[in-house]
Amino acid sequence: MMHYPYLSITMARRTPVRRAMSFLELAVVVAIVGLLASAAITSFGSSSLSSGSGAGFARKVSLAMVHARRATISTGDNHYLQLSPSAANVTSYALYRRTSSGNVQVDAARAVPNGVTVSSSHAVLEFDFDGTALAGYSLNVTANNRSWNLGVVTLTGSVSVSETTP
Repeated sequence: MMHYPYLSITMARRTPVRRAMSFLELAVVVAIVGLLASAAITSFGSSSLSSGSGAGFARKVSLAMVHARRATISTGDNHYLQLSPSAANVTSYALYRRTSSGNVQVDAARAVPNGVTVSSSHAVLEFDFDGTALAGYSLNVTANNRSWNLGVVTLTGSVSVSETTP
C-alpha cells in the first residue's frame, strides 16, 4: 500500500445543529413557570390581585378623563364621561361627544370589575372646549380595603389619582 502524504484528505465530522427545543425541555419550562405562578399567588394572596384590579380600574378611568379632555381641546366639541349608576355605585362608564346634531358615543362602555366599588360626585364628567372641567369632579374607587381618589380641577381640567388607603 502506497502512502501519498500530499493527497491525504481528512474529512471533519460536522456536529448537528439544534434548531428547536425538545418536548421534554418545553415541559420542564412550563412546569417551572407554573410553580412560580402558584408560589406568587399563595404569597400575595387573592386580595392583592383584586386590589390590583381596583388600581387598574382607577388608572383606566383617569386615562379616559384625560382622553376626553384632550379630545375636547383638539376638536372644539365638549367630550364627557357618562357614568351609569346603580343605587349609590357606578356600574359602567362611556365616553361621549357633544355635537350640534346631538350626543355621539365615542368609545364602548366599560364595566366596573367585580369586587370594585365606584362612587362619584357627578354622573357626567364634562370638559369644555378649552380643556377646563365644568365642575370639580371626584370619584372614589375601592377594592379590598384599598381605595383611590380621582379628582379633576375645575380651572385646569387636570386629573389626579391618589391612593387614600389608611
